[in-house]
Amino acid sequence: MQILKLNNVNKNEGVIYYRRHYTAEAEIELPNCVEKLPISFTIETGPLGDKQFDIDFDPHRINYPLVPIKRALKEYILNIDQLGALPL
Repeated sequence: MQILKLNNVNKNEGVIYYRRHYTAEAEIELPNCVEKLPISFTIETGPLGDKQFDIDFDPHRINYPLVPIKRALKEYILNIDQLGALPL
């Protein structure tokens, strides 16, 4: 299982500047196919610069264990956030 890319990443405007909420479509390569999964995620920066991450998606849309998908999505999203590739 591998995360290929995020498509249609949109930032939802909020009033709290240290909390960013996004919606996107994740392209995930599974052992026998490539799936597109609509997701929403929130990145909240703590007072010491640490990042709190929360992700939501419909678990019935994909036939694969959820823990590895959530872990891979979290790593992928935090890496592209660190590179500055997410919309501000």
